[in-house]
Amino acid sequence: MASVVVDIGGSGVRLAVLERGNLSTQTRKSVKSIDDLARAIRDCTQSPSAVAISLAGFVDSKNGYVRLSRSAPWSEGKFRSRLSEILGCPVAVMNDGEAHAQAINQMSGVELGAVSLSLGTSVGMGLLDPDGRVIRPCSGENWDIGEVQLKNTSAADPSVWWALGSQGLADLEKKYGTSAGRQRFGFRLGSYIVQLCSTFQPKTVVLSGGIAVSAWEEMKGPIWSELERVPAHFVTPRVQLSPFAEAALVGAAYVIKPST
Repeated sequence: MASVVVDIGGSGVRLAVLERGNLSTQTRKSVKSIDDLARAIRDCTQSPSAVAISLAGFVDSKNGYVRLSRSAPWSEGKFRSRLSEILGCPVAVMNDGEAHAQAINQMSGVELGAVSLSLGTSVGMGLLDPDGRVIRPCSGENWDIGEVQLKNTSAADPSVWWALGSQGLADLEKKYGTSAGRQRFGFRLGSYIVQLCSTFQPKTVVLSGGIAVSAWEEMKGPIWSELERVPAHFVTPRVQLSPFAEAALVGAAYVIKPST
């Protein structure tokens, strides 16, 4: 039997079938309710053996509870148990930052522990310990770094969600042009990674999401330049681009692979 993985984010809903360890080509669906989602999943496979969902919002993945999701307010509450009852199969639900982190477990040659930064409409973050297990905050929910303020930045809004999201990049590209704007974005992102080093001390930082894919060539040099400022008593992490264009789906698939 096949499983289904779902990515619910600011740019819409994407689904893919997981069968024999392989993901099918993704499809996009219009989803405005939990019943819409159940129909979209059944359109992929009528009787899924398991479902894993990456969701932008405040998610307690252990208990399957969604406290807040602006992109999918209909998911709020006991999302996992509600959807599992409708579909009649096990359901896993996680924040999108956590899903991107789980995708690191599917990469080869990565030194753990690692930080995942997904750069898109906003910014998501996930952490893996040296054994590849997800690290969560004391609340049991996902990390939310959106309101963290960047240091020494000229960003119109220094909040991480804006400055390192699509609006912050668009602002730089408008002022300086595409290439120069992306380079300046790289310096900004690199400076933030240096901030993360003092708290999390990662050995690897993996970048994923639309901005990372499109702007990597222009911003990688500035990022590495900023890393020279990591204090000598910390390990300077390796920063690399995720090989997965759809890291959230790959990470969600990793979580339920034993069920397939």
